[in-house]
Amino acid sequence: MEQSKLVERLEGYRRRNSANHCYVNGDLYRLFYSRDLYIIAYNSVKSNAGAETSGADGTSLHGFCEEWITELIASMRDESYQPQPNRTTMIPKRNGKMRKLSFPNGKDKLVQEATRIILECIYEPTFSNLSHGFRPKRSTQSAIAEVETWKGTIWFIEGDISACFDEIDHRTLETMLHERISDERFIRLINKILKAGYFDMQHIYHGTKTGNAQGSCCSPILCNIYLDKLDRFMESIIETETLGGYRRQNPDYAKARYLYKKALSNGNDPKTIKHLKSEMENLSSSDRFDPNFRRVRYVRYADDFLVGLIAPKAYAIALKQKIKEFLKNELCLRLSDEKTKITHATDNDVSFLGYIIRKGAVKHSKFQNNPFDSTIRVYMNTDGILKKLRENGMCKGNGYPIGITRLLRESPEEIIKYGNQVLRGLLTQQRGCSNFYEGSRIQYIAQFSIAKTLARKFDISLKKVFARYGKALMVNYQNAKGKACSVRMALYKSFARQKKFFANIKLAVKSFIFLPEYNLMNPLVRVCYICGSPHSNVSMYHRKTKKKLVKPYSPIVTVMLAINRRQIPLCTHCFANADADRFQLNQLKRR
Repeated sequence: MEQSKLVERLEGYRRRNSANHCYVNGDLYRLFYSRDLYIIAYNSVKSNAGAETSGADGTSLHGFCEEWITELIASMRDESYQPQPNRTTMIPKRNGKMRKLSFPNGKDKLVQEATRIILECIYEPTFSNLSHGFRPKRSTQSAIAEVETWKGTIWFIEGDISACFDEIDHRTLETMLHERISDERFIRLINKILKAGYFDMQHIYHGTKTGNAQGSCCSPILCNIYLDKLDRFMESIIETETLGGYRRQNPDYAKARYLYKKALSNGNDPKTIKHLKSEMENLSSSDRFDPNFRRVRYVRYADDFLVGLIAPKAYAIALKQKIKEFLKNELCLRLSDEKTKITHATDNDVSFLGYIIRKGAVKHSKFQNNPFDSTIRVYMNTDGILKKLRENGMCKGNGYPIGITRLLRESPEEIIKYGNQVLRGLLTQQRGCSNFYEGSRIQYIAQFSIAKTLARKFDISLKKVFARYGKALMVNYQNAKGKACSVRMALYKSFARQKKFFANIKLAVKSFIFLPEYNLMNPLVRVCYICGSPHSNVSMYHRKTKKKLVKPYSPIVTVMLAINRRQIPLCTHCFANADADRFQLNQLKRR
């Protein structure tokens, strides 16, 4: 199958599913006979943070070559392909518990990514607009942008599904796949991936009868396919249980307004008019307890969801129970009673996706005492950000900046680049928050932490650091090619809130049309980077991300860092020498 033919077929699936959300797709498995599918899959995952993470057999994408593709296609043709068990590790969660992550080997990564590409063409055009997790052009910010529009919300249901990835029922998922896919071989392949099993940290094998391994390339889209049923259930709730076009008028407010206007027309004394106006302003213009007015809103990101209600608390309790029963009966999942809370929007804050949701006026504003302010506002979690800075070694428990000990061996430009990564990572997506002004404190900690790191590195005072590098800590240096470069801290000049930040994100999501891009550039047609031999087949030599590398670097890694490459093509002879670290630095100059 030629490159253009493969892309045409994938585009055909996307186009047909966009036009008909009930279209049943067939003849998918034959796509795995195309070499170009594996090239596209490799280009898609080669620069991921986990590309060099090895599976249970010790292999990763390091060493990717034509032989891998030939072997995979042969095993796909006779259906002898069997994914290897994953390697697992445990990482801590915010609540103190542990999360299990799985790592497939290199060949399984390619098959899983190829599966994800095919599934994305089928399901992405038909997913609900209420889902924002693991989808192109959607993010936590797009989910929060949706929540920001929920004006007037009275109750929030903070939903959390217990161990969602670990408890996905394979039979239920297979039934869902059969609704849209008629290719039995393709579904059998997905079942093989799901049932591959894993080795625990003691290297004991465990089979998987339920669950969807977190860490695999196709697990996010399989989770979205599974939870799309929940999205559709909530859409039906929104459609059937939304009542009324508007709230009825509050009779007490109407009476107070009549008396106020009458006093104005009669020319009463100013004291009486002021008193009547005050009484009117302390009443809601509409009846907040109108039984004929109800609104239900919903948004989901992965296994976390938020429901906003304009309804009595009794309805919120009943809806929570409905969701719990639907998850149990239809999806074989459990709603966490511990984490799923019903929260009053005015009295309590809601924490969702790292942001704080609050109803009412901004603190310290002239509208703070308005009890009828129905606006939903988004706040940055300043305490959570300060905790991250403490964990990164940039400040003490009270927020006092300190130097970063682990960076003392790095060059000044690398120290400042790290500071920029932290600063941008923590503040870039907070610009639409009502308390973005608190970002000045975050910037102060990052700026002075980097300055103190430079002071410790050169054994000089903080005053001399700013005298030498300026307030923005600008450093001039030469890169590996001898070109003069400079880097400085990306300091914010203003911490004024960008009022349309989330609105613009929502507008971009609304106008986005899913058109997948496929990188068809074949890295295996290049010549060896070291010897330049045009007659040898090459394999892709991978290095880890810089933060995972341990000094002193090997010669091959030093060269790859200098040219800013994560992968380079090497012939069989050079690959073996590089793997065994038999090269000297002066031997690695390309001919």
